[in-house]
Amino acid sequence: MIFFQTKDPKNELESLDKAMAILQDRYDKKVITLEQFSKQCQELAKKREKYKKRLEKLERNSY
Repeated sequence: MIFFQTKDPKNELESLDKAMAILQDRYDKKVITLEQFSKQCQELAKKREKYKKRLEKLERNSY
């Protein structure tokens, strides 16, 4: 039986912010194309929104 660990949304948001900074740096240095940058930004935005909702839910439930 597999148990899934729930990730801390706050830590995940911080990790996604770091990933975005790395992505921006790679684009600025012309290591990746605008198309790649845009696609990965969209993926990060989706993940960020998901963890942001989880964090808000946890904060509401803790009060």
